[in-house]
Amino acid sequence: MRMLSCLFILILSANPAFAGGTASKGAPKIQKFSEVERGFWLRTDMGFSMPVTNLFGGDRQSPAWPPSPLLQLEAGYDLGQIASIHLALHGQQISGERQPANKAEVSNDVGIFAVLLGLRFNLITTKRTGWYVKAAVGWMFTAPDMAGYDSGLIFQGGTGLEYATMLRHFWVGVEVWGSYDLTNSGAMVALTPNLKYVF
Repeated sequence: MRMLSCLFILILSANPAFAGGTASKGAPKIQKFSEVERGFWLRTDMGFSMPVTNLFGGDRQSPAWPPSPLLQLEAGYDLGQIASIHLALHGQQISGERQPANKAEVSNDVGIFAVLLGLRFNLITTKRTGWYVKAAVGWMFTAPDMAGYDSGLIFQGGTGLEYATMLRHFWVGVEVWGSYDLTNSGAMVALTPNLKYVF
């Protein structure tokens, strides 16, 4: 009987759950590393835009459908959780609808390349999500010259949502914004999902 009692005590001592709780309570806990990065970042926006006004004017039309593809690359810096600044390179193709009265020497399509400097303010932020508004101004270059769509000053503004993924450094989001170029009085709206990497 004494041997059975000793054996039972040894079994309980070997089990951390019954050893006065000291082994389980004193054991280090594994912590999940889920830090949200902020600072310098690079972002890629790929989406579509639609003209609100007739960009070409005259007899040529710029239909809203189908939308025109666009690509925008941004490099920026977070000013804490309140705001950020960025430099953007914007490119897109706009297709016009040729009418019988159009001259043969006039191009029906135009390519746009713009360089913009922008500022963003966060309206609502949590650890991993954010809702913000942004505004940017820059210079737009157009090609070819025969398209009759002149280069000039361009303004851009809109709002967006973003989320910091569980993959450290990576954010995903979506933006809705509009642009207006002063020279041609052309206005467009765009929808752009995006992917951001924070260093």
